[in-house]
Amino acid sequence: MTASADLHVFVKTVSGAYWPLHEPRPGDVNWRDLGNALARCCLRAGNLAEDAPPYSEAEHACRVADILPDDNRLVRLAGLLHNARKAFVTISDTQKHALDQLRSGAGRAVDRLAAAHDQAIHAAAGLPWPLAENAAAQVAAAVRRLDATVERDLTAEGPMDGVFLGSRSAPLPTVIVPWPWHKAADEWLARLYRWLPISLASAARREGRL
Repeated sequence: MTASADLHVFVKTVSGAYWPLHEPRPGDVNWRDLGNALARCCLRAGNLAEDAPPYSEAEHACRVADILPDDNRLVRLAGLLHNARKAFVTISDTQKHALDQLRSGAGRAVDRLAAAHDQAIHAAAGLPWPLAENAAAQVAAAVRRLDATVERDLTAEGPMDGVFLGSRSAPLPTVIVPWPWHKAADEWLARLYRWLPISLASAARREGRL
């Protein structure tokens, strides 16, 4: 964080570092902080079935990445990072859609904030943002399939989350049994280390960021 940054517009991370919300940069990314934060963030802000155990954003990202083609490391990495900004920007697509309907401009502001975080996180992983069209389409299809699986296994009976109506995919054949948060963090970090470009993974390890 630069000396000129506004110290009142930040998130204090798991390690005690500061994450600037207005202008995050690739150098601000601490992968251990990200993985641990995502492991503690419940998908859909915890709006799952009453008897469902917590299901984290980190685990969801792992499961998205795991169904992407195993011969394309960078696409799998993109799948793992598809929701990484939710460690800091937690508004959902459904909530953003509601803001857009208010015509207040808030939805566009959220888009700009989310894009700044996506840009910094993906650049730190050696990925472009926005993703290439083919990679983005593959990740989106995997996300839709996991969303359908979550609907089947972890949500209460009733209509789907409004943002997904009309775009439902076939759920996976296996049932989701959520991991404890510490396993979700470990699994997320292990996949990240496996799929990051070697030079970036080595540097992050040396600097204590992975």
